[in-house]
Amino acid sequence: MEKNLKTGKIIAFIRETKHLKLKEMTGGDFSESQLAKFEKGETEITVGKLFTVLENSNVYLDEFQNLYNDYEQSDEYNFRHKLAVAYAQKNIEKIIEIHNFWKEKSQQNPENKYYKINETVVKTNLVMVQNAEDIKKDTDLLMNYLESVSEWGRYELWVFGNCLRHFDDNALKYYGMQILGKSNYYHSIHLNQQIVIRTFLNLIDTWLRRENLIQAFKYINHLKEIGISINFFYEKILFEYHKAHYKVLQKQNGAIEEMKKHAQTLADYGFPLEAKVLFEEIEKL
Repeated sequence: MEKNLKTGKIIAFIRETKHLKLKEMTGGDFSESQLAKFEKGETEITVGKLFTVLENSNVYLDEFQNLYNDYEQSDEYNFRHKLAVAYAQKNIEKIIEIHNFWKEKSQQNPENKYYKINETVVKTNLVMVQNAEDIKKDTDLLMNYLESVSEWGRYELWVFGNCLRHFDDNALKYYGMQILGKSNYYHSIHLNQQIVIRTFLNLIDTWLRRENLIQAFKYINHLKEIGISINFFYEKILFEYHKAHYKVLQKQNGAIEEMKKHAQTLADYGFPLEAKVLFEEIEKL
């Protein structure tokens, strides 16, 4: 009921700020009194009716979600962001803290499979930072989950992007070719487009690390075909960095300097942490 009350208050806020009448919000598809009661938290409405209200208010679903989250990112987004930062910083203590959080939630709520998946994804990050033990059992759990979902959303793309470095070559080839077929949402949703692009960048990086130039070149071409909008500045520069890395492995002259140039571009435009990781990688080549 608390969620209904919050949702009702947001709908009332939208109606009041847009100076709309109840009838304009319902469009005559359901009663004004039902909407009025919903705004007060006294009753519920179906998802279909909620979509009708948003459509008649010219409010997009992501705008509504932003209002629902009180103009703050969701807990799920914050969790992924904290994990990404901790991984980039090689902050083992922080990753262990995040892992223990999801491990405890998974133990307390074993029926919630997503808690276990989150715990496992964090563990894969921890293993990569520590260069620790083999986690085939955990990788199998994630692969089984991905295989069970016929249409990948941003959650599944996030899971795949975080565990793909643990896949063997055959599994990586299989799932790499599944991405576009299983991720139709990416065509129309900005954030999903970004995640798909980053997933391909992860694939390119992984194949380069394995010095498999044929597979790396295949995914470089995939990204060229998809295209990277200028709105995705970080991804666009990282793509150029990976292409330069590909040239390094081909022993092309000047490729190392090209990699440094792209890493410096990221540093100059507000991505110092990410650039630091790239410069460290270049030193090892």
